[in-house]
Amino acid sequence: MSAHMKTHHTKEDLFEVVLKFPGKKQRHAFIPIQSAERFEAILNKYEESESVDWETVAKDSISKHKQAGMVLRGARFRESMSQKELAQLSGVSQDNISRIENGKRGVGEKVAKKLAKPLKINFHLLLENVS
Repeated sequence: MSAHMKTHHTKEDLFEVVLKFPGKKQRHAFIPIQSAERFEAILNKYEESESVDWETVAKDSISKHKQAGMVLRGARFRESMSQKELAQLSGVSQDNISRIENGKRGVGEKVAKKLAKPLKINFHLLLENVS
């Protein structure tokens, strides 16, 4: 029986994107070269000096995933935290974190509060019925 194995990307397989956040905070992200065309198409929709909110850029993903999942994934990314690390800090299982991020599980107030604390965000951002 053969199993699908993940391959690790090399520097030739990735391109670097510098994400700038309000203030002077920056994050370097490495994106697989196969996604370069799609990523470039998204960037070309906007003027270089235009500031665009994440909901506009991610509207296709938001419709596929729930907003709470996008917020959770973004907050984890901002804190450089894996799902496993967040699970350990919050007491919410890694499986549930994954299901939330992929839009397969909703978030109640109790879980939102547990996740929000280590991510340093307001728990209301994780509740589905709050805009």
